[in-house]
Amino acid sequence: MDEYRIKRVSKVSAATLEELAGKLEDVDANGFLEEVGTYNAAVQSEVAFNPNVKDGRSTRGLAINKSNWANTIDTPPFEGYAITCGITFTFGGLRIDSKERWINTDGAPIRGLYAAGELVGGLFYFNYPGGTGLMSGSVFGRIAGTSAARAPRG
Repeated sequence: MDEYRIKRVSKVSAATLEELAGKLEDVDANGFLEEVGTYNAAVQSEVAFNPNVKDGRSTRGLAINKSNWANTIDTPPFEGYAITCGITFTFGGLRIDSKERWINTDGAPIRGLYAAGELVGGLFYFNYPGGTGLMSGSVFGRIAGTSAARAPRG
């Protein structure tokens, strides 16, 4: 299908970080090596690594420090994977009324603008049961469509 025309999963392996850096597509090899070196130097290796508890083996001096389980990246084989991310939905965030109209910051409906499906929000907190987005889209889509059809013209 056209929408799935993406690169296949790509993985590269190397015996050294320098070799790995040279194999990574669209990655600044020198920047990569500098970043790994900075990270490795920040690992507090005097603290024993214990994967079973929050061990306090952290990094220090980074913009965002790792608080536990920090290990240096220094043991081959080294592997790199091309990854990307996507947003399935946002768990809502738009304020709407019972007719699915978007509500502006003054608390008034925005004329001609309706929400349906995952934009509605307020249905889930931590996670959601698979397939519920289809039902949400159907239910709130019907309400939004009915409201739009009944809205005054002009």
